[in-house]
Amino acid sequence: MSDTISKEQLIQSFADAYEKSIAVAIAAAQRGVTHRREAWGPRETIAHLAGWEVMASVRIPAVTSGALAAGKPPFEFADEDQQDLMNDAINTMIVTMIGDQPLDTLCGMLRQAYQHSVELLKKLDNKFFQPGEYVYERTKDAIEHCQEHNDQLT
Repeated sequence: MSDTISKEQLIQSFADAYEKSIAVAIAAAQRGVTHRREAWGPRETIAHLAGWEVMASVRIPAVTSGALAAGKPPFEFADEDQQDLMNDAINTMIVTMIGDQPLDTLCGMLRQAYQHSVELLKKLDNKFFQPGEYVYERTKDAIEHCQEHNDQLT
């Protein structure tokens, strides 16, 4: 990739972002940070991230196999308001289902989920790691999303 980071660097940054999120969540919990009305606490944040990585383990192979039209991931809507509504519903469901687990359990779930994604990503051809490709954009977005949650917990 000429003006972008390499596939390997992107995958490493992805893994590092999740490990940092785990460390930030543990540190926040040790400081007594919990769920607040306006923001998730450490457990909810880690549950959310784990849920999205589990979903990625379905999306990535579907997109890269050509099983989906135009390289669009499943569960995506053309209308941004519909997409936001769906994302909110999925977040609520994931956090409700697993967010009350102990933090160490949730961290283990996230670690297992992102490591599975890393293995999927490593197997993909470099063509999927070009700007504008779903895998590239989703991986970059996941890194940024982790940082947003880390900022909320610090």
